[in-house]
Amino acid sequence: MCIFVDDMRPTKEYIERKYEELNNLCFDGELPEVAIQMSRARTYLGQLGFKRRRRLLRGWENYGFVLRISVRIDLPEEEVIDTLLHEMIHLAIASRQQKDTSTHGRLFRQMMADINKRYGRHINISHRKTKAEQEQDTQRRTHLICVSTFDTGEQGITIAAKSRLFSLWDLMPHFPKVMATVWFLSYDPFFNRFPRALTPKIYRIEEKTLKEHLKDAKPLIRQSGKVMVAKTRVSEYTKST
Repeated sequence: MCIFVDDMRPTKEYIERKYEELNNLCFDGELPEVAIQMSRARTYLGQLGFKRRRRLLRGWENYGFVLRISVRIDLPEEEVIDTLLHEMIHLAIASRQQKDTSTHGRLFRQMMADINKRYGRHINISHRKTKAEQEQDTQRRTHLICVSTFDTGEQGITIAAKSRLFSLWDLMPHFPKVMATVWFLSYDPFFNRFPRALTPKIYRIEEKTLKEHLKDAKPLIRQSGKVMVAKTRVSEYTKST
Protein backbone atom coordinates (compact mmCIF):
# COMPACT_ATOMS: atom_id res chain seq x y z
CA MET A 1 0.00 0.00 0.00
CA CYS A 2 1.33 3.45 -0.90
CA ILE A 3 1.08 5.90 1.96
CA PHE A 4 0.37 9.54 1.12
CA VAL A 5 1.50 11.16 4.32
CA ASP A 6 -0.33 14.03 5.99
CA ASP A 7 1.20 15.49 9.13
CA MET A 8 -0.94 15.53 12.23
CA ARG A 9 -0.97 16.51 15.89
CA PRO A 10 -2.65 13.67 17.79
CA THR A 11 -5.23 14.30 20.49
CA LYS A 12 -5.35 12.53 23.82
CA GLU A 13 -8.45 10.64 22.66
CA TYR A 14 -6.61 9.46 19.55
CA ILE A 15 -3.63 8.19 21.56
CA GLU A 16 -5.90 6.45 24.07
CA ARG A 17 -7.75 4.69 21.24
CA LYS A 18 -4.54 3.69 19.46
CA TYR A 19 -3.01 2.50 22.73
CA GLU A 20 -5.90 0.10 23.27
CA GLU A 21 -5.78 -1.12 19.65
CA LEU A 22 -2.01 -1.66 19.67
CA ASN A 23 -2.07 -3.27 23.09
CA ASN A 24 -4.49 -5.89 21.81
CA LEU A 25 -2.76 -6.30 18.45
CA CYS A 26 0.92 -6.33 19.40
CA PHE A 27 1.01 -7.17 23.12
CA ASP A 28 -1.94 -9.60 23.51
CA GLY A 29 -3.71 -7.03 25.68
CA GLU A 30 -1.20 -7.60 28.50
CA LEU A 31 -0.05 -4.01 29.02
CA PRO A 32 -1.54 -2.24 32.05
CA GLU A 33 -3.76 0.82 32.02
CA VAL A 34 -1.57 3.87 31.75
CA ALA A 35 -2.08 7.61 32.19
CA ILE A 36 -1.82 9.42 28.85
CA GLN A 37 -0.46 12.96 28.85
CA MET A 38 -0.05 15.28 25.88
CA SER A 39 3.07 17.42 26.05
CA ARG A 40 4.68 20.30 24.16
CA ALA A 41 8.22 19.18 24.98
CA ARG A 42 11.03 20.05 22.59
CA THR A 43 13.35 17.28 23.72
CA TYR A 44 11.28 14.16 22.95
CA LEU A 45 8.42 12.86 20.82
CA GLY A 46 7.42 10.17 23.29
CA GLN A 47 8.39 9.38 26.87
CA LEU A 48 7.48 6.75 29.44
CA GLY A 49 7.59 7.81 33.08
CA PHE A 50 7.13 5.68 36.19
CA LYS A 51 8.01 5.44 39.86
CA ARG A 52 9.91 2.76 41.77
CA ARG A 53 9.32 1.36 45.23
CA ARG A 54 10.94 -1.34 47.29
CA ARG A 55 8.98 -4.55 47.74
CA LEU A 56 9.35 -6.47 50.96
CA LEU A 57 11.97 -9.19 50.36
CA ARG A 58 11.46 -8.92 46.60
CA GLY A 59 13.64 -6.08 45.35
CA TRP A 60 12.16 -3.11 43.52
CA GLU A 61 8.83 -2.62 41.73
CA ASN A 62 7.92 -0.23 38.90
CA TYR A 63 4.51 1.46 39.16
CA GLY A 64 2.57 4.65 38.36
CA PHE A 65 3.15 4.53 34.61
CA VAL A 66 2.65 7.71 32.56
CA LEU A 67 2.95 7.83 28.78
CA ARG A 68 3.69 11.28 27.34
CA ILE A 69 3.38 12.22 23.67
CA SER A 70 4.69 15.56 22.42
CA VAL A 71 2.46 17.54 20.05
CA ARG A 72 4.89 20.42 19.57
CA ILE A 73 5.48 19.52 15.93
CA ASP A 74 3.31 17.86 13.29
CA LEU A 75 4.25 14.31 12.34
CA PRO A 76 2.95 11.85 9.76
CA GLU A 77 0.44 9.49 11.37
CA GLU A 78 2.72 6.51 10.72
CA GLU A 79 5.46 8.14 12.81
CA VAL A 80 3.00 8.97 15.60
CA ILE A 81 2.05 5.29 15.77
CA ASP A 82 5.70 4.16 15.68
CA THR A 83 6.49 6.63 18.46
CA LEU A 84 3.63 5.24 20.55
CA LEU A 85 4.81 1.67 19.94
CA HIS A 86 8.35 2.65 20.92
CA GLU A 87 7.10 3.78 24.33
CA MET A 88 4.80 0.77 24.66
CA ILE A 89 7.83 -1.51 24.33
CA HIS A 90 9.44 0.39 27.21
CA LEU A 91 6.19 -0.07 29.14
CA ALA A 92 6.08 -3.80 28.43
CA ILE A 93 9.59 -4.25 29.86
CA ALA A 94 9.04 -1.97 32.86
CA SER A 95 5.58 -3.29 33.81
CA ARG A 96 6.83 -6.89 33.69
CA GLN A 97 9.57 -5.84 36.10
CA GLN A 98 12.22 -6.95 33.62
CA LYS A 99 15.73 -5.54 33.54
CA ASP A 100 17.22 -4.79 30.14
CA THR A 101 20.93 -4.53 29.36
CA SER A 102 20.51 -0.77 28.67
CA THR A 103 17.78 1.77 27.85
CA HIS A 104 17.45 0.26 24.38
CA GLY A 105 19.13 -3.03 25.18
CA ARG A 106 18.69 -6.64 24.14
CA LEU A 107 15.06 -7.03 25.29
CA PHE A 108 13.97 -3.76 23.69
CA ARG A 109 15.66 -4.55 20.38
CA GLN A 110 14.21 -8.06 20.25
CA MET A 111 10.66 -6.78 20.80
CA MET A 112 11.17 -3.92 18.34
CA ALA A 113 12.44 -6.25 15.62
CA ASP A 114 9.55 -8.67 16.20
CA ILE A 115 6.86 -5.97 15.97
CA ASN A 116 8.47 -4.39 12.91
CA LYS A 117 8.59 -7.76 11.15
CA ARG A 118 5.15 -9.04 12.16
CA TYR A 119 3.20 -5.81 11.64
CA GLY A 120 5.21 -3.96 9.02
CA ARG A 121 6.19 -1.14 11.37
CA HIS A 122 9.32 1.04 11.29
CA ILE A 123 10.09 1.58 14.97
CA ASN A 124 13.57 3.00 15.55
CA ILE A 125 15.88 3.33 18.52
CA SER A 126 16.08 7.08 18.07
CA HIS A 127 13.09 9.25 17.27
CA ARG A 128 12.81 11.71 14.43
CA LYS A 129 14.68 14.98 14.89
CA THR A 130 12.87 18.06 16.11
CA LYS A 131 12.10 20.80 13.61
CA ALA A 132 14.90 22.95 15.01
CA GLU A 133 17.37 20.08 14.68
CA GLN A 134 16.23 19.47 11.10
CA GLU A 135 16.87 23.09 10.14
CA GLN A 136 20.32 22.97 11.74
CA ASP A 137 21.32 19.80 9.86
CA THR A 138 23.26 21.27 6.94
CA GLN A 139 25.50 18.30 6.17
CA ARG A 140 25.62 17.43 2.47
CA ARG A 141 24.31 13.93 1.80
CA THR A 142 23.33 11.99 -1.28
CA HIS A 143 19.56 11.87 -1.79
CA LEU A 144 17.80 9.65 -4.32
CA ILE A 145 14.45 11.40 -4.72
CA CYS A 146 11.28 10.18 -6.40
CA VAL A 147 8.77 12.95 -7.14
CA SER A 148 5.26 11.56 -7.53
CA THR A 149 2.44 13.54 -9.14
CA PHE A 150 -1.11 12.55 -8.25
CA ASP A 151 -4.28 12.87 -10.31
CA THR A 152 -5.19 15.89 -8.17
CA GLY A 153 -2.05 17.68 -9.31
CA GLU A 154 -0.52 17.45 -5.84
CA GLN A 155 3.04 16.24 -5.47
CA GLY A 156 4.97 14.25 -2.93
CA ILE A 157 8.49 12.96 -2.50
CA THR A 158 10.09 9.69 -1.50
CA ILE A 159 13.74 9.59 -0.44
CA ALA A 160 14.83 6.08 -1.36
CA ALA A 161 17.30 4.07 0.65
CA LYS A 162 20.10 3.13 -1.72
CA SER A 163 19.42 -0.57 -1.15
CA ARG A 164 15.78 -0.10 -2.23
CA LEU A 165 16.33 2.15 -5.25
CA PHE A 166 15.45 -0.41 -7.92
CA SER A 167 12.46 -1.90 -6.10
CA LEU A 168 11.00 1.54 -5.37
CA TRP A 169 11.69 2.64 -8.96
CA ASP A 170 9.48 -0.25 -10.10
CA LEU A 171 6.80 0.17 -7.43
CA MET A 172 6.14 3.90 -7.28
CA PRO A 173 4.43 4.36 -10.71
CA HIS A 174 1.88 1.60 -10.14
CA PHE A 175 -0.05 2.83 -7.12
CA PRO A 176 -3.56 4.24 -7.45
CA LYS A 177 -3.75 7.97 -8.14
CA VAL A 178 -0.04 8.25 -9.01
CA MET A 179 0.00 9.67 -12.54
CA ALA A 180 3.73 10.25 -13.02
CA THR A 181 7.06 9.76 -11.26
CA VAL A 182 10.45 11.34 -11.89
CA TRP A 183 13.73 10.74 -10.09
CA PHE A 184 16.48 13.13 -9.05
CA LEU A 185 19.87 13.10 -7.39
CA SER A 186 20.36 15.93 -4.90
CA TYR A 187 22.81 16.95 -2.19
CA ASP A 188 20.56 19.70 -0.78
CA PRO A 189 20.55 19.51 3.07
CA PHE A 190 16.82 20.36 2.97
CA PHE A 191 16.13 16.71 2.20
CA ASN A 192 18.01 15.53 5.33
CA ARG A 193 14.78 15.95 7.28
CA PHE A 194 13.04 13.15 5.39
CA PRO A 195 13.66 9.50 6.38
CA ARG A 196 15.14 7.05 3.89
CA ALA A 197 12.32 4.88 2.58
CA LEU A 198 12.51 1.10 2.55
CA THR A 199 8.88 0.80 1.45
CA PRO A 200 6.67 3.23 -0.52
CA LYS A 201 5.94 6.31 1.57
CA ILE A 202 5.18 9.68 0.04
CA TYR A 203 5.58 12.99 1.86
CA ARG A 204 3.42 15.87 0.72
CA ILE A 205 5.35 18.97 -0.34
CA GLU A 206 4.37 22.32 -1.84
CA GLU A 207 5.30 22.85 -5.49
CA LYS A 208 7.16 26.10 -4.74
CA THR A 209 9.26 24.47 -2.01
CA LEU A 210 10.00 21.46 -4.18
CA LYS A 211 11.14 23.58 -7.15
CA GLU A 212 13.37 25.68 -4.92
CA HIS A 213 15.22 22.68 -3.52
CA LEU A 214 15.44 20.76 -6.80
CA LYS A 215 16.98 23.64 -8.75
CA ASP A 216 20.47 22.14 -8.42
CA ALA A 217 19.35 18.50 -8.59
CA LYS A 218 20.28 16.15 -11.41
CA PRO A 219 17.57 14.11 -13.17
CA LEU A 220 18.04 10.35 -13.07
CA ILE A 221 17.17 7.82 -15.75
CA ARG A 222 17.25 4.04 -15.81
CA GLN A 223 18.78 2.27 -18.79
CA SER A 224 20.04 -1.29 -19.30
CA GLY A 225 19.59 -2.15 -15.63
CA LYS A 226 21.51 0.91 -14.43
CA VAL A 227 20.46 4.22 -12.92
CA MET A 228 22.43 7.17 -14.23
CA VAL A 229 22.34 10.95 -14.39
CA ALA A 230 20.43 12.32 -17.40
CA LYS A 231 21.98 14.98 -19.62
CA THR A 232 18.90 17.24 -19.62
CA ARG A 233 18.44 19.97 -17.06
CA VAL A 234 15.84 19.74 -14.30
CA SER A 235 13.43 22.19 -15.97
CA GLU A 236 13.58 20.37 -19.32
CA TYR A 237 13.26 16.96 -17.68
CA THR A 238 10.24 18.01 -15.63
CA LYS A 239 8.41 19.45 -18.65
CA SER A 240 8.96 16.31 -20.71
CA THR A 241 7.38 13.93 -18.19
